[in-house]
Amino acid sequence: MTKQQQNQQQKQKQQKQKHEQLLGANITDTEFAQEFGNIQQQLAQLEQTVNQMGSQQQGQSGQQSSQLSQGINQLKQQIQQFSSQSQQQMQQTDQQIQQSIQQAVQQLNQALQGIQTNQAMNQMSQALQQAQQSFNQQGQQGQQNQQNQQQNQNFQQPLQ
Repeated sequence: MTKQQQNQQQKQKQQKQKHEQLLGANITDTEFAQEFGNIQQQLAQLEQTVNQMGSQQQGQSGQQSSQLSQGINQLKQQIQQFSSQSQQQMQQTDQQIQQSIQQAVQQLNQALQGIQTNQAMNQMSQALQQAQQSFNQQGQQGQQNQQNQQQNQNFQQPLQ
């Protein structure tokens, strides 16, 4: 015998031993048919179980699909709420900015009025100073005129 033939015989022995371990040492055709029938029943049950699981998964898929749809709808609602809240906040911010601008304009107008009042007071003060200066000058001229008249009189008296 060649080595190849020996290897084949050894493999056949190993397979026979496996079968004997699984089915028993001396199995008859009837027992084999019964075992085969049992295996077929188990296969049928397994197939039925798989089909049931598939239909359950389809039901679960339907549930998951409806849950997903609900989740999407909730997300859309949240987005709409966020959008409306954002619009409201933007409007409030715009109103606050407009109020701040109006207040700043009012304050600037008040400051401008104050400046104008201050300028008017300065002009009045300058006018008073000018009037006082001209009054003083007139007073001084009046005094000089008196002095000049006295001097003239003093000069005229000795000549007589």
